[in-house]
Amino acid sequence: MILFVDGIDGSGKTTLIRHLADALTCGSAQAYVAEPLWRYLAPITAPEQFDPWVTSSSELDVATALMTAMTDRVNNLHWANGRQPHVHLVDRGPKTVYASARAHAEDQCWKPGAVRALLADAVRALQDAQPCMAVELSTGAALEIALPRIESSQTVTPRYLKYLRAFSEEMDAASDWPGLPAQRLNPSAPVERNCRAAVEALRLIHNPDHSRHHPPAHRPAP
Repeated sequence: MILFVDGIDGSGKTTLIRHLADALTCGSAQAYVAEPLWRYLAPITAPEQFDPWVTSSSELDVATALMTAMTDRVNNLHWANGRQPHVHLVDRGPKTVYASARAHAEDQCWKPGAVRALLADAVRALQDAQPCMAVELSTGAALEIALPRIESSQTVTPRYLKYLRAFSEEMDAASDWPGLPAQRLNPSAPVERNCRAAVEALRLIHNPDHSRHHPPAHRPAP
């Protein structure tokens, strides 16, 4: 099974994935954390190179490269369909990467039709091979929650702040990725609560009959 964790920078994706990995490994499944997206970006060989690459590249090149990298990443997840119960945890799903790409190209005339279609095809093929779902750390006020977290660890430049605002607006405006079951979580809630909700959502996807007795709460209140 593949679980994509969506949300803007600072929304708590990495923290949630760490808790999910521990919780799932202590249960009946084995959890694996997928390789980060930057490993699929050809110009990048280390995470600290990402910001310099973004600032030295055109917005259109960054947007297209992100979408292409995500497509390669999804295609690479096909090998994860082993025989033992396991969950692959993926930091940044298709919705997040698409919203991030659009935020980078906000002021440009970017037509993502072709690269978006390639990513959509890759996601559909992955879903045909094994169960997939997404959880999104978003309440409509994610930036107000995330910004203090980001500012506590790094300098937020005007350019980065502009990107974060566009990124947050894209996430709020976009619907869930077509065909990919999704569960929205509150980024301000305790990570333990979000972890339990995500694990329960995984159970429902893996065992649909369970939902007859325990219907999921798809949109928890802030």
